[in-house]
Amino acid sequence: MKKIIIPRKDHEVYFIQVPEGLKTKLIRSFIIEQLDKMHPAFSNSSAFDLKQIVFGKSHWVAATVMDAETLAEYKILHNGAIFYTNTSIAIHKKDFINRGIGIFDDEYIGFDAERNKPISIQLESEKTSGTSAFEADLKKTKVRYGVFRKKLPRLYVAAISIFLFLLVTSSIFISAAKPSNSAKDFEEIPEQFISELKYLPSAIEMLADISFDIVNTNGKMMRWQYNEEAEPFIAIQMLGVDVSKVHAICMQYEYVFLQDIQDVSYNEGEPVLTIYLEAKKAEYLVHKTGTFSAQSSALSMIADLSNNLSEHNISIISETLPAGSNGNAFYTITYTAKDWNLIRSMESIIGICNKYQLRVKNLDVSIENTSRFTVICTLSQSEMLNYSFSSQEKELEKIPKAFGYKNAVLAPAPQPVKTEIPRQEPSIVGSIKDGSGMTTFFRDAETGKLVTRGNNE
Repeated sequence: MKKIIIPRKDHEVYFIQVPEGLKTKLIRSFIIEQLDKMHPAFSNSSAFDLKQIVFGKSHWVAATVMDAETLAEYKILHNGAIFYTNTSIAIHKKDFINRGIGIFDDEYIGFDAERNKPISIQLESEKTSGTSAFEADLKKTKVRYGVFRKKLPRLYVAAISIFLFLLVTSSIFISAAKPSNSAKDFEEIPEQFISELKYLPSAIEMLADISFDIVNTNGKMMRWQYNEEAEPFIAIQMLGVDVSKVHAICMQYEYVFLQDIQDVSYNEGEPVLTIYLEAKKAEYLVHKTGTFSAQSSALSMIADLSNNLSEHNISIISETLPAGSNGNAFYTITYTAKDWNLIRSMESIIGICNKYQLRVKNLDVSIENTSRFTVICTLSQSEMLNYSFSSQEKELEKIPKAFGYKNAVLAPAPQPVKTEIPRQEPSIVGSIKDGSGMTTFFRDAETGKLVTRGNNE
């Protein structure tokens, strides 16, 4: 995939500190308000990219601003490319906070320790050709550090396409020059210093969140389907929740939005409907998943999960192992869990994911006969862990209730106890007396076969 650094002459960068306690849903409007004050001629014709960053304990937003038509030109000329700026690369370097402020081409970038704030300022310079001090770093710079990854409105693309030929022939973009020696090769900044990107919660966390709100409406779910790589992202079949409540519920979530409500029918006066939720992937990323190196590499995980589920009398129906036919990309297990054992199964999956660094890619949960749950779960290897329940059991307790299971008592998780089965003595069937003494017939308790034993044995 081609990577391009946008020269400073074509963009501006602003670091804006987010007030403590400001609600997440208000951050975007706050930043736009600040950009309107800070950026000359900021208007609807401006394109901007916002990245949330934490330096130490301070929450900032790095705002990159461009003219929308100029950005459209870049996207047409470099179709499919990932765009970066010197600043977007620099703030992910290991010693960004500690190295002070440095000059990179015609930019002044760094962390001002005295004022405890990041800096990115364009210098008055004749060097505005587009050469970047970080050209050598592009190959290993991760895609998520790019800017302007959202699609532009078609209006700009259509308008700029008219001038494409002239733009290409005039060669007005990014000259070929050697990278500046002022740039050093250093790694990403540690997590304790910077945490820029937001990731989607795990599938089970989403299920727990939404279950809580379904319970509060006195409705219930009949089926939950989660699929990271398909549309809809989440499909939920519900009973007893009217359309207005569905909209109210979905407006609470920052990471998904209501895409569609299927036709509503009524069962004994209660609404029956299916809703489709889509992930806000422009604001929240999904942790990348990888493949198992081989089927054998997953066997210990599979055995571990099977043993955990068996301890709670959870019945495994089928398994699809990582194999050549699926590129060793995933492991799928189908099982049934009765009553509160659904919670125990969720705990087992969370534990396995954390232990073996896995991620739930697909999760299908349904209920039958008011107490028996059927679960289909697909696991893949993940780049990082993503389970962070503050009170895991309390959070998971919402899930069975959301499916209409309302047993008031949640039994504590049973601890496996090893018990020794006493050996049963063989039962006497009969005996005969011959010249050598008494011979007794026994029926062996284990095999059920007749055996004999003489009195001299």
